[in-house]
Order: sequence, then structure tokens, then C-alpha cells
Amino acid sequence: MNRRAFVFAACLGMTACGSNPVGDRYYSLVLAADDVVPAVESSEADPHLVVGPVVLPDYLNRRGLAMQVGPNEIITANHHFWAEPLEEGIAKVLVRDIADMTSGLTVDRDAGRWSRHGDCRLRIEFDKFHVTDRSRVVSSGRYWISASETVVKREFDLDETLYGDGYAQAVAALRQSLKKLSTGIAESIENDSNCLR
Repeated sequence: MNRRAFVFAACLGMTACGSNPVGDRYYSLVLAADDVVPAVESSEADPHLVVGPVVLPDYLNRRGLAMQVGPNEIITANHHFWAEPLEEGIAKVLVRDIADMTSGLTVDRDAGRWSRHGDCRLRIEFDKFHVTDRSRVVSSGRYWISASETVVKREFDLDETLYGDGYAQAVAALRQSLKKLSTGIAESIENDSNCLR
């Protein structure tokens, strides 16, 4: 899809016609995964990683999905919403993926009653996590893994081509970018942190 057609389709989806209202649609990063999650064995003796907080820029702390339409312009959809706060969806996906990719590590998210004091903590801060009008999905920022007295800091910058049209395809691509991010985090945990030592 060329850029002009993509922007036109996005603008149509982001505005409602007065005589023909558009129905609201909701999207979930957690439901975007179509894979079966294997059961993860854990014990109280395993090291414990707490995921959170997940920090987002203000433009992502909205219900509507965001799209970059120029070098420095973001628009937010009026009828295409995240099904839950985006930072919660991201945290759930990271917990799921990291737990699946690491053995001998119990992974929980920092969500009140679900967390306890961990041996390690993952803090993540996003600068970008959106689709662009050039059929790209971008995700960038940094994360910190703290364990004992040590802190590992890594930057990430993921840029992928969006092959399908529509918000559902964009959400699926964003979900896949989180899987790649989780792979990098899992490698940092295993190779550079003291979480498993």
C-alpha cells in the first residue's frame, strides 16, 4: 500500500462520519499471540524476576492506537482502542515471553498482589511503540535489569515492515516486536546479569 493510500485509510478510520457512525474496536497484545503457551515449571528456590514498571511516553498513554504520519506528527485513532492500558498489556506479554525463554527463573509482573520482592527487577522505558504511515512498526527505548549490586542497561531499536493493512495487522506486528525485545532481554539475563547466579 502506498503512503498516500495508507494515510487516507487511516484518517477515514480515525474519524467518524456524522451520518454513518463507526463502531468502536478494541485490540489486545496478549490476544494477538496465536501460539500455545507451554506450562512453565517454577519453584520457590528459583531466582525471581519482577517485570515493571513499564514507562510509556504521554502520546502512548491514551486509549486510542497511535500512528506516526510525518517526521514529528502522531495521530491517535478515535474508534480503535487498546483493550487494556498499554503498559499492562506490554508487561503481561514480556512476563509470558521471558518466562518461556528462560529456565530456572520465576517471572512475575509488578502488579500489586501478584508481585513479591524479587531477586531481580526489569524496568523498561519506551520512546516509540507504534505504526507509521510508511508501513513500518517501530519500537525503541531502554531497559534496566537490576540484581544485587549490579545493573545492566541496554538500548533497543526495532523497526519492522508491516505487510498487512489495518489496525489488527499493526497490533500483531507490535506483538511480534515485543517477542524480539523479550529475546534480547532473556539473552541479557542469561549472559550479563546476576539474576541466575
